[in-house]
Amino acid sequence: MGSMCFYVSSVTNAIRGKELLDKNGIRAHISRLADENIKNGCGYCIFVSSDYERAESLLRSCGIRIRGARKMNDLK
Repeated sequence: MGSMCFYVSSVTNAIRGKELLDKNGIRAHISRLADENIKNGCGYCIFVSSDYERAESLLRSCGIRIRGARKMNDLK
């Protein structure tokens, strides 16, 4: 199973986004990415494991700036 990582512009937006998704029944978590080559904001990412399109739509509709998105493969 994979996850979608939405890069956001600040830790504040990451927290707001996670709370928004949780309230709308989409399980999400926040992670600080250690990759120094990332040029997508502050290095915080909101991970979701389902409903990627709905999650992105909710985030954008509430003014949370998504600087990029990437499909991630989870290791088992």
